[in-house]
Amino acid sequence: MLKSIQVLVFINFIILAPIGCNKENIDNQNNGVKKTYTNKLNEIDGPYIYDKNDSVSIITVEKDKNDAFFIQNKTIKKILGQEYVCNVNNSDNDSFKFTLQEDYNIPEAVYTQPERLFVTSDVEGNFDAFYSMLVANNIMDESYNWIFGEGHLVICGDMVDRGNNAWPCLWLLYKLEQDAEKHGGKVHFVLGNHDVMNMHANLKYVKNRYIELAKIISGKEDEKEAWFELLSDTNEIVKWISTKNTVEIIGKNMYLHGGISVEVADAGLSIDEINNIVRKNIRNNLTNDPGNNEIENLVFSRLGPLWYRGLVIDYKEHYKKMTATDLETILSFYNIERIIIGHTIVDDEVTSDFKGKVIRVDIKHPNEKFNGKSQGLLIENNSYYKVSDTGGKFELQF
Repeated sequence: MLKSIQVLVFINFIILAPIGCNKENIDNQNNGVKKTYTNKLNEIDGPYIYDKNDSVSIITVEKDKNDAFFIQNKTIKKILGQEYVCNVNNSDNDSFKFTLQEDYNIPEAVYTQPERLFVTSDVEGNFDAFYSMLVANNIMDESYNWIFGEGHLVICGDMVDRGNNAWPCLWLLYKLEQDAEKHGGKVHFVLGNHDVMNMHANLKYVKNRYIELAKIISGKEDEKEAWFELLSDTNEIVKWISTKNTVEIIGKNMYLHGGISVEVADAGLSIDEINNIVRKNIRNNLTNDPGNNEIENLVFSRLGPLWYRGLVIDYKEHYKKMTATDLETILSFYNIERIIIGHTIVDDEVTSDFKGKVIRVDIKHPNEKFNGKSQGLLIENNSYYKVSDTGGKFELQF
């Protein structure tokens, strides 16, 4: 891995001056906190938290009373239960607190069906839509407290890219994961292609301000090198994401981002094998630069679970929509009844296909809170409902 980010940011601070900062705009160090004013950033961001063994380094982008933006860098002693603040870049100036997890463990991939389970996908940094869905469907209250009891929350991938609040969305999910465990519930963050793209520095859909931040704090002009500094192995969110699954089965349903192709099933890949392959190669862009292992290449290809769209549509010249016969082959191989996916937008509401054997939860979420146009999937006592960001609830007809 590249030089540690703390050396670049907290020790060799003068590196930051030439990159988007005037020398007179650099504050003196005060109580271990350093501020770097910059004209290249114009939105708040963070926190980016880095493990330094007995301490943590914290980077945020903040705005002063004169509406000038600065990068704040500080190092504090690591204390169990220490609360950190995440400020949201929205008109409501939302803010919440969270604590760091002690350890990051690989989750199980197979679970029994809970009485209540809520599913959404493709949040893509859209904090307002995410907040509204969670509050309107009684997963958390307006103060970010888990109120879903022993219910399960499932994210079918793509928490990041495109939107303006990628980091607050991740930290909120991170927080809820801990809160759910305390109440006997569960949060499942199943990885999507954009989550993995960020991990191996495919920056095609990353907002420019995140890239500029990476360049400033690293002192590097090469975008990929700078990104690996921002998302270094000591980054707490990176450590968390690196443990996550790509495919999970809950009850008789499979949850993933893109879909399972018949090619993956024909290769005999179990969900544990798929999950382990993605975790092993999460820093390598096998999608654009395949290696020598054909099975690993398949998992990261357009036929793999992160990218496959054949459960929904014909995909350009690459493949046709899956047949009912091939779907039955997949369901039988994995001993499941349904596949629930994101990735491919199909409508303005949650829909099903193949007589309810495929459910699609990727819709275009609005950018406003509680406007009635965002939807998720609720499974309650084995009944299936599409639910809205204003509390609407409509049974799905298969």
